[in-house]
Amino acid sequence: MSNRTMSKIIVATMLALLTPFSIAAEAPSGSEIVQRCYYKNAGDDQRSRLLVTSTLTNGKKVSSEYIRLWKNYAGKDGIVDKVVLYTASAHNQGLAFMRWGYTNDSPRLADQWVYLPEMRIVKRISKRTPEEMDWGFSDDDLRERDISEDDHRFVEIRTIEGKEFYVVESTPKSDPVYGKRISWFSKHDDWEQCVEKRVDYFDKEMKMLKKQFVTWRQIDGAWVWESAVIKNFKADSTIVYDVKEIEVNVGLKDREFTPRALARGYKR
Repeated sequence: MSNRTMSKIIVATMLALLTPFSIAAEAPSGSEIVQRCYYKNAGDDQRSRLLVTSTLTNGKKVSSEYIRLWKNYAGKDGIVDKVVLYTASAHNQGLAFMRWGYTNDSPRLADQWVYLPEMRIVKRISKRTPEEMDWGFSDDDLRERDISEDDHRFVEIRTIEGKEFYVVESTPKSDPVYGKRISWFSKHDDWEQCVEKRVDYFDKEMKMLKKQFVTWRQIDGAWVWESAVIKNFKADSTIVYDVKEIEVNVGLKDREFTPRALARGYKR
């Protein structure tokens, strides 16, 4: 075998060895991960039972149960979605809450109402800030953020208990409370299975405020929360959301999401 032939074989072998490693080392950008894993199909509507358990600083646990109705408006007339919670717990029977969420480019803040059974009135309530919602989600936590609202940076691929996660740091371009969010997205060969499993929230001084852990379930192609846990370090409290009897695409009507419906209550 000539030296020239030997050189060609060596070069070809090196290229064959190097190429797979180059592809494997190529990680997606933070924006690509968010685009593929954060925005998931939630269906046209959902009906479920929601159990909320709060563990306070003194260790005391407080639980409430709700019937939850949710409808996706997908930006029609500037509305993103509507949600209603009807209390199913005996200690506050009749209490109900409704929220209309608007697109991020809308000048309108979320509209919110509460039905007070003792007074038999539906009352509009103001937006709740993270300072007023130390035990769980603020209104801003619940809305879907536009990808352009934050600068997204891929940090690393982290392995925990044999499972791999894309870790992405999202720094808001404008936010009165949070300095950054770090999201943990489940890593799969199929992007459809990639979902946001954990979020770490930091204040403006980059101190961690709270952690959010979510368990997902896919029903008829729609992604829904099965449970969520919020650990708040500022308030030293934990709140757990357990979602049961989940139904998707049940055909909920617009009339179920009105102030009049709150007062009437919900019967299947």
